[in-house]
Amino acid sequence: MAPASEVYRDNPARQAQTCMLLRLFCYHDCMRKQVSFLASRTRLWLQNPVPFAVLVGAALLYVGALVSGLAEDVLDSDSIVLADGWLVHWLAAHRTPVGIGFFDAVSFLGNWQAAVVLIVAVVLLWNRRRRSALAMIVATTGSQIVVSLGKAGFGRPRPPAVLAAVTPLDASFPSGHSSISVALYALGFYLLFRSTRSPRLKRLWLALAFLFPLLIGFSRLYLGAHYLSDVLAGWGVGLWWSVLAMGVPGFARRRRTAKRQAADFRSRPNTAK
Repeated sequence: MAPASEVYRDNPARQAQTCMLLRLFCYHDCMRKQVSFLASRTRLWLQNPVPFAVLVGAALLYVGALVSGLAEDVLDSDSIVLADGWLVHWLAAHRTPVGIGFFDAVSFLGNWQAAVVLIVAVVLLWNRRRRSALAMIVATTGSQIVVSLGKAGFGRPRPPAVLAAVTPLDASFPSGHSSISVALYALGFYLLFRSTRSPRLKRLWLALAFLFPLLIGFSRLYLGAHYLSDVLAGWGVGLWWSVLAMGVPGFARRRRTAKRQAADFRSRPNTAK
């Protein structure tokens, strides 16, 4: 029986496979180092208040443009309205009692009563992180004000009662539950993500930050309480206020740090000859 080295030397396919795996490993390691370098440089760059303000302002303008464009499409009855009607009818045809019970419980998390109770609990229990609690309060309150104004201004009717499993009373556009799912839950889990050192907990909080808005938003669609465009607009409103609630204090903190560093630099004695 031939030695393994001779078998490997006489097998070009296995040699090519080994070479390809080595190249892939080197490429992956190189890409990982480059991404790590770019991430560290980006974090360092964003410590400057001016680039940070530009980034936050661009995000606010972009999200605001998306929400306003969606509202214009709803007013003009564009293709999104056709998708709204089709999805409502399709979900009503495939709705089950078990699904109604589950998503009704999920939808309760987006009620303003549940949001108030959760905010009060955050304020009482998270007393060491008052800035984080204040950011959640500002984002949730601001988004609900915009949602109330939007409902009053657009006055869009809810989906037909024959297709709905619940009987909401107010207007449809935008969705208040969806805005709460982002401004309260997604923002809260993101703040936990930032304050946690454990990699496992970081992955958990980040996954929940995406999962909660998706579940609450889909629950409103499944129950026939909202159209798809309502949910998308609610997510946009909640995201806009979340960016604002985090961006303004972040800019103020970076500006104070920059001023303090500049003052320390000016106070140093000039040793140049």
